[in-house]
Amino acid sequence: MVKHVLYILLLSLLFFSGCVSNQLSIAQPEPERIPYRIIAGTVLYPNNLYFPSRVHMEITLVATNLSNNQSVPIVKQSIRNPQRFPVNFILRYDPRDISPAYEYSVDVALFRETEETPYLKNFPFPLPELTGDDNLVVELQPVP
Repeated sequence: MVKHVLYILLLSLLFFSGCVSNQLSIAQPEPERIPYRIIAGTVLYPNNLYFPSRVHMEITLVATNLSNNQSVPIVKQSIRNPQRFPVNFILRYDPRDISPAYEYSVDVALFRETEETPYLKNFPFPLPELTGDDNLVVELQPVP
């Protein structure tokens, strides 16, 4: 009789320890969330211009290395067929991509469908230190 009780206790111990270990292995750690930052802005053009139907606007956050003056795009947004100015945008970037060794700017260019050279572009200017909730106003000019 004592053997049966010990046998049942042993089986129940193995059963419950197996359930606990399965539950622990099923529980997945929550994925690490990356706190993305944003740059919101408005693109202006001094004239009241309606766009032709086949254009796209490219808005790019660019990092320029201060030691060698090389530029690297961090993030880019394309807006196809905007209707007219002003055009609003939001760039979402990973703050781990931002380094004090770089100077940052936002480049905006408007392209016709089959052309590789923009016909409207802003003159990039250095941005102040990025805080993650930055707002910009960018004005386009005809490309000379």
